[in-house]
Amino acid sequence: MNYQVTSFYFYSIKNLLWVGFCLALSFFGSKAPFAFVLITGVIFPVFISIRLHTLTEQGAVLSNNQAHEWLVYVNGIPVRETRHHLANPFFYSKQRASQFFLRAFLVRAVLQIGIIGWMLIQWPSYEMFISYGGVVLALLVMLYSLTRTLCNLYNIYKDRWQVEQFTAPSESEWFRAFVTWRNKRQGALENLLAQF
Repeated sequence: MNYQVTSFYFYSIKNLLWVGFCLALSFFGSKAPFAFVLITGVIFPVFISIRLHTLTEQGAVLSNNQAHEWLVYVNGIPVRETRHHLANPFFYSKQRASQFFLRAFLVRAVLQIGIIGWMLIQWPSYEMFISYGGVVLALLVMLYSLTRTLCNLYNIYKDRWQVEQFTAPSESEWFRAFVTWRNKRQGALENLLAQF
């Protein structure tokens, strides 16, 4: 049983600090880091989820939903609920998994490059030292995220990723993809939707 006493935004202190930092930078005139958080952290994952849902309805993807029991306090009243978290999905073929993740990582890379380019156009002047330092730090974080995306894209293109086979109870075969980042094996979907 999991307990929720805070909002979803506070689940990861690292993400909360990143969002707060980018929001603070937007008050100093650099709106690109907050757009980066909004687009790559909220809008892009929603579109990926919608696409996976569509593919699941078409039978091309076997959804890997995991149910978790939660006890949520709503105005001090405990409410029991079940949540389904989207995990690394199964595809009907290795080629389909490769095609999906190549396109998804490519779209993510294009979005990241566009936002970083917009940030470079908005670059603050040297007189605003705090703003300048914050923009440099945000740029480094965004470049790290872009580097991770490009490395994953390259590894998928060169077939340097792991594909695991799964046999369903109906005897059909499905495939699930994993990538390696910093010697850690992660699900391809989790890696695609990660902020950092």
